Amino acid sequence: MATIRMENDRDMVLEADLTDLQIIIDEATKNVDLYKDEIAIIYEKMPKFDYKYFCFYAYSTYHLLEAAMDFDTSNVGHFRLDAPDEFYYAFYGMVATLHTKCID
Repeated sequence: MATIRMENDRDMVLEADLTDLQIIIDEATKNVDLYKDEIAIIYEKMPKFDYKYFCFYAYSTYHLLEAAMDFDTSNVGHFRLDAPDEFYYAFYGMVATLHTKCID
């Protein structure tokens, strides 16, 4: 299960693993229209960062993660996702599938 911790007063870290993907998938599929712009940005840009170095905070593409994992970034200066490499690749596969659904 994902954990959220603060590294200091302004840096939030979400530590996730493969089991957390189901929660994210459920949130995304229930609210595809809400996240379609975010999905499009992640789909387009994540490969350019070798998937695992993508910065969700820089592109404001953390709202899906925020809702699925029930945390709030409004009072932090930076947000980082810490996860195994497999998580990022599986997450991108999910995003690619949702992106296809969004453009239909």
